[in-house]
Amino acid sequence: MVKKNTTNVSFVDFDFKDVPSWYVLCTNSGCPLNGDCLRFLAASHAPETKETARCVMPSAQKGENCRWMDRKSVVVYALGFSHLFDNVKKCDYTRMRKTLTDYLNGVKHYYQYMHGERPLSPAQQQWIRDYMASQGYTDDVVFDGYREALVFRFQRSAS
Repeated sequence: MVKKNTTNVSFVDFDFKDVPSWYVLCTNSGCPLNGDCLRFLAASHAPETKETARCVMPSAQKGENCRWMDRKSVVVYALGFSHLFDNVKKCDYTRMRKTLTDYLNGVKHYYQYMHGERPLSPAQQQWIRDYMASQGYTDDVVFDGYREALVFRFQRSAS
């Protein structure tokens, strides 16, 4: 589930360590879009020890528009599914577990996802819900935990 409305999201605990190294920053404090822009938020939380970065130039802003604008949005990742098969019939378990293992790219990744070491994206969560329902298990799929994270979007430059 992607949250469209970020007005209730607190960015007080923003940690610059979460910003990918490839992410382009913006320091244009005069931009009318900077209140909703993740690039500006990230740049404003850069540590004082950071001396260089790839940045959007102020000339990118054209009035009320900027093609580099990256609106703040939050995605909810699921952490773990240790009880996924609790109500699955024994005769269905092996087949269903194999299908899920294949979907999650093998046994190692399966266990990392199951134990919450790897977060499940909203698309993966939905696939698991749809698969369980397609096998006749229509109870709500409940994951062990959830974590919100900002979505950093990659954008290629025109030049």
